[in-house]
Amino acid sequence: MKIAVTGKGGVGKTTIAATLARLYAEEGHPVLAADVDPDANLGLALGFPEEISIRSFRLPK
Repeated sequence: MKIAVTGKGGVGKTTIAATLARLYAEEGHPVLAADVDPDANLGLALGFPEEISIRSFRLPK
């Protein structure tokens, strides 16, 4: 199953994506959550510390 969460800014896309990822993972489903937003916050919403979040590993422009 593939789920994409899209919409206008400020409508809770990251919160919904994080909640779906957690719920499916808790049910035992394999989950790959990708945040392609330039202001990536999905890792933080999933509870990952900022120091290991992908935000810390952005490639230089």
